[in-house]
Amino acid sequence: MTYFAIKAQFFLTYGVLGSLAPLLALILRDSKSFDSRQIGITLAASSIGMLFSPAIMTFLADRNFDTRKILRSIFLLTAIALYAVYYLQEPIAVTIAWATYSIIFIPTLPLLDGYYFNSMRKHGDSRENPTNEYQFVRVWGSAGFMVPAIALFFILDTKASAIEALWCAIIWCAMAFVGTFFLHPCRINHPATSQTPTRQALRVIFSRKTLPMCIGLFLVYVAANCYYPYISVFFSDEIGIDLKWIAMISALGVAIEIGYLLGLSPIRRLIKLKGIMVLGLGTMGARLALLTIFPTTTVAVLIQVLHGLEILAMFVIPVIYLDRVAGDSFRNSIQGVFTIVITVPSRLIGFLLAGEIAHAFGSSEVILTSALLAIGSMLVILFWFRPSSADSL
Repeated sequence: MTYFAIKAQFFLTYGVLGSLAPLLALILRDSKSFDSRQIGITLAASSIGMLFSPAIMTFLADRNFDTRKILRSIFLLTAIALYAVYYLQEPIAVTIAWATYSIIFIPTLPLLDGYYFNSMRKHGDSRENPTNEYQFVRVWGSAGFMVPAIALFFILDTKASAIEALWCAIIWCAMAFVGTFFLHPCRINHPATSQTPTRQALRVIFSRKTLPMCIGLFLVYVAANCYYPYISVFFSDEIGIDLKWIAMISALGVAIEIGYLLGLSPIRRLIKLKGIMVLGLGTMGARLALLTIFPTTTVAVLIQVLHGLEILAMFVIPVIYLDRVAGDSFRNSIQGVFTIVITVPSRLIGFLLAGEIAHAFGSSEVILTSALLAIGSMLVILFWFRPSSADSL
């Protein structure tokens, strides 16, 4: 029951993201009349408060505060914030409500990752090395991300506005809230230490064997936060894809991503963690460059075949590696500290950069800039990242 409940929670949590991510910029542009610069500022403003919330939430989890109660509070407050975004029209009020949603929701992912690793060490069959099974849990997150996109196809087929995606996200929040009641309590007896979990996590993040990976990931996260909110605008304005099909193209990429996740074990044996990161980041840059050179529906669909490698490199392998280099006393905190040090600043820079580029030039230039950043991150990982042989398996 423990393993199934965790899978279900990943499914429901990522469903909230899947409801919003494919149409993010279009929601603000078409339903709230935001221009490109306002979209960038609104998304960037949400990143400021994130400098604190992941650390606080994961610190509490490492101090044996019930993770399930933290998650319940997050889903409840997220639903309220999204409800406010739906009805508000004043730009400042919309920005505040959107920032509130982002600040509250962002800790869920590091919390879930930390909960999984701790729970499997306590209750699971693979207590010694739960990283070997992480992809089989994370794949449920991909499935959860995909399902709302399919639902949005039918909703938008009725000529509904993109803003209806907010109601889809609210419903998934409600289901995720209920799902937390099926999770088992997970309290780990940590060894006594004079250092706080946050300080221990920071020391590992800035260590010689982890820092190069973090710098490479910072660059590619800037790229991702630069292009992903605007990919729907690019599909709509530059290629002319209908709104309902944008969500379906996203769902196609996630469906293929599931195959990559399920096949991660043989891929890891073949090219190791570093090889996966180099290949994934390289293909990310290549597919974005292809999209700007050949802006057609055919290319938009075909590049989804490589989407799974990007996800492995950015969101799966880093989680596995960080858990490997973490200690039991700061397993939650290392995910939270990584979010603060790398994920949040990259969101702030990526969103602002995208808004300014889109305002001055257009969405094509946003995608091209992201392609160049992805190639840069691949080069950092290729030439600088040197994981130990044990950690690279």
